[in-house]
Amino acid sequence: MKFIQNKSNRFSWAGAFRALLYVIACMIVLYAIPKDSKFKYEYQKGSPWKHENLIAPFDFSIYKSNQELENEKNEIQKNAKKYFNKNIEVQLKNLNIFLNDFSALYAGFSSHHDTLPVTQNGGDIFHQLKHLIYTSLNQIYNNGVFENDQDLINSQDSENQKFVCIICEGITTQLPINEIFTTKTAYIYLNREIRSFLTLGAGKMTESEFRNMNSMISNLSPTKWITSNLEYDPATTEKVITEKLNSVSLTRGFVQKGQRIIYKGEVVTEEEFQILESMRKDYEQSGNNSGHRNIFIGQALFYVMIFMLIYMFLRTFRKEIFYQTKYSALILSLITVIIVSISINIRYGLVNTWIIPFSLFAIIIKTFFDTRTGMFLHITTCVAVAIIMDNPFEYFIMQFIAGYFLLMSYEKMNRRSQTFLTSVICFGIYAPVYISYQLFHTGIIDEINWKNIAFLAVNSILLLVSYPLIYVFEKTFGLLSDVTLIELADSNRPLLRRLAEEAPGTFQHCMQVANLAEAAIFKIGGNPHLARTGALYHDIGKLSSPLYFTENQITGVNPHDKLDYLKSAEIIINHVINGVKIAKEYQLPTQIIDFIKTHHGTSKAGYFYIMYTKEHPDEKVDEKFTYPGPRPINKENAVVMMADSIEAASRSLKKYDTETIGNLVENIVNNQIANKQFDNTNLTFKDIDTVKELFKEKLRNIYHARIEYPK
Repeated sequence: MKFIQNKSNRFSWAGAFRALLYVIACMIVLYAIPKDSKFKYEYQKGSPWKHENLIAPFDFSIYKSNQELENEKNEIQKNAKKYFNKNIEVQLKNLNIFLNDFSALYAGFSSHHDTLPVTQNGGDIFHQLKHLIYTSLNQIYNNGVFENDQDLINSQDSENQKFVCIICEGITTQLPINEIFTTKTAYIYLNREIRSFLTLGAGKMTESEFRNMNSMISNLSPTKWITSNLEYDPATTEKVITEKLNSVSLTRGFVQKGQRIIYKGEVVTEEEFQILESMRKDYEQSGNNSGHRNIFIGQALFYVMIFMLIYMFLRTFRKEIFYQTKYSALILSLITVIIVSISINIRYGLVNTWIIPFSLFAIIIKTFFDTRTGMFLHITTCVAVAIIMDNPFEYFIMQFIAGYFLLMSYEKMNRRSQTFLTSVICFGIYAPVYISYQLFHTGIIDEINWKNIAFLAVNSILLLVSYPLIYVFEKTFGLLSDVTLIELADSNRPLLRRLAEEAPGTFQHCMQVANLAEAAIFKIGGNPHLARTGALYHDIGKLSSPLYFTENQITGVNPHDKLDYLKSAEIIINHVINGVKIAKEYQLPTQIIDFIKTHHGTSKAGYFYIMYTKEHPDEKVDEKFTYPGPRPINKENAVVMMADSIEAASRSLKKYDTETIGNLVENIVNNQIANKQFDNTNLTFKDIDTVKELFKEKLRNIYHARIEYPK
């Protein structure tokens, strides 16, 4: 197989590698996306059904809505009974304490009284009282005793909550709450029983006997016999609640095949919406409309077309991006990461979909490329992601509008405040678009899910990571953002500071070239920050021998007067080679080094070449006087090349007027065109004419004081 390069018919390994990148990206996406079948209908609660009449194509159960399930679970928790463990040992222990206390009291009373009181029927009052208290204590402990009122279930809104479950020796019984005692109510109950017995059963006791009996009973301490024998069992209570929650049925009805669901034009009611949701869920889970193989074939065809579309767009309309492999790698990496991350989230349900900052893609693309490229890639990626969503149209609308606004309003990042403003603007777009979409389809404010607004706010806040992410992409793919270019253009950078100190004339020349190049690129379109920064560093090679360049010869002494033309040309030409070495030593980006390499292209060291050929007319020495190149590779390189030559030549003009400046600019630029210095750039003749006119105007302003105006 042969790979054909755009500009030739030769085999291109770079082209093969780029094609392979697209294939790999497509394969990764196909592996990551969910393989479930997708329901082909879109619908909204409260909106008309816009599709054909829908008849159930298969049997399916009607699933309960999330609200229904939540209400059922809340009802279970609301009506849940509490479980308590009964301690039998407490009952036996306290009954023994009572018997011992009563026996001791009875023995003491008998030793001080000759006769014992009897009841009306002649029975022993002490034995009857003992039996009463013993029976009452048994009743209290059999029912159960809480420690205090807080152990009771205070909320008694439902019938079920008026009962509690008591576990005793593995057997669970259910009792009403009002039949269970607290230590306080048990004491009151026992004391009332004793007093009632004395009042009603004393009978024939004399007043002295009755008084003695009361005195004896008052020495009893019922509080010693009453303690809690019930302990709350949270584990069992929670276990029973959990079992009931797990047993909640997810369905509440059944639809048979052939049954009518909804007709075209009918409004989707709450009930019909839930039936449609149930049908969609079964449809996507079962995949009964086609096998997984057919689903994969459909997905493969779709995503192959998506990546082919990106490939063709870049190859046709953005050749400068397409033929830079690192740009293709960046774009494909971003698209792949977005689709894969959203696919993983759909598959495992990690976070709400609206939290994922999709607009981050638009910001990063706009940072490194132009708006039109960003818009095309953003729309294409929106389509690629939306198709795997449950609500594809809504998701596409949201992300398309937000991304469009950001791409049209967002300037390439060159200030820290931009990230914050971008986050605010993004939320200012998301919120009204989401609300308007919901109202458009339902017309009911209460139907708006305000939680999604909060998720969109989190989404917008996450855009703040764009600043560090841009730095990561710069270092990973060898790219340059405007932030980095502005930092490099700071005159206090070590290399520029060194240039200003060791070669001040060259530094001033670089500053003038930077001003000219920045203005020209701003006029014809391009990256002004790149042109300015490249111009500031283009002549740093002169640091190796600054005095051999006229702008630094402030004493009037020219070292070239003592050298032959070949040696002088070698020194002049070497400032390009030395500049590349110095740039690499200071770790300047590749894009800036390109300005150093290309600012003379493959032109000649003109003055020395001409002088040498005059002395040696028959000798061919073109290579010894030719700069190593390469020629400019983009419009920024080309504009800096023009600005460098024109600014340097303008210093040697003997007369400054509109005509001489105009002739200078025309001659230099036309000569560069004739030598094909701009063939590898995307400069048009219109661009070149615009640059020439701009340079003429700028030079007239620079040399305004020297221009001789006609009288």
